[in-house]
Amino acid sequence: MTITTRERRCARLLTQVDATSYFEKYKRIRSTDMKVQQCQSVAFNCDGTKLVCGAFDKKVACSEKQPNMFASASSDRNICVWDIRQSKPTHRISNKVGNFFIAWSPCDQYFIFLDKDNRVNTVDVRNYQVVNTHDMKVFSHELMFHPLSNHVFVAESGGKVEILKFAGGSLEHVTSIQAHSLQVDCLALSISKDGQRLAVGASDASCSLWNLDELICERVIPRHDYGIRAVSFSCNGQLLASGSEDHSIDIAYVPDGTRCHEIKHSGETYSVAWHPNALLLAYTASDGLNSRESACVKTFGHSTV
Repeated sequence: MTITTRERRCARLLTQVDATSYFEKYKRIRSTDMKVQQCQSVAFNCDGTKLVCGAFDKKVACSEKQPNMFASASSDRNICVWDIRQSKPTHRISNKVGNFFIAWSPCDQYFIFLDKDNRVNTVDVRNYQVVNTHDMKVFSHELMFHPLSNHVFVAESGGKVEILKFAGGSLEHVTSIQAHSLQVDCLALSISKDGQRLAVGASDASCSLWNLDELICERVIPRHDYGIRAVSFSCNGQLLASGSEDHSIDIAYVPDGTRCHEIKHSGETYSVAWHPNALLLAYTASDGLNSRESACVKTFGHSTV
């Protein structure tokens, strides 16, 4: 899916009232048939001109510096590297087991993926070889790189987020955050573009917001009814989108945690992703009324005028 340049805007929202007023004017939703079986993951490329999605058993991550490159991890034990301009993968890496999540490093020389044996594998993009494997001691769900430092954050069971140091492809434990209670699974992560805040979505239907300079929890957003499986900060760090199984996407104003908009639909949310330069949100969700809609990616934030 191609994103036109006229959609690139990022208003400065000084208050929650500004954010609420903004989405009174920019709340139109558009749907695009991606022609895949049940879209479940979505990501913008680095310059925001393309939107890529993965099918029901695939996760996708885009290169941080090459707008035409992205990688996919799937349960069929393959990691594929793609060029958007081609129909077939440029490289394929086979693993012994299926794969869950994937993330591209800010330096663009590596990407990592989590497999079903609970291992984080590092791939060197210069030769597309696995150069390191790190065994996680606690069952892990999602992982991502800090945008401005050499650290990887991993959402884990037991309410924890583990922070790993990433150097030359290797991973080393630094510390853990007890983000939620011990009975809870941390399921989704997002770090603001300026690297100052971490959002943790969990199975207790709440999302915690953390100050990464102090490693303290600033607030908890408890508005969902079921576990939160997807979170994403907007490009200006002022908005946080969270998706759950409760047929809605909550858009919170980060400075105070209040809701500035809610997107309602008829199914559960699989993934959410803000545009890297604009207040445009892409998401994938099931649709109990129309099975064909499950092959669609929707974008929210278009002008109603």
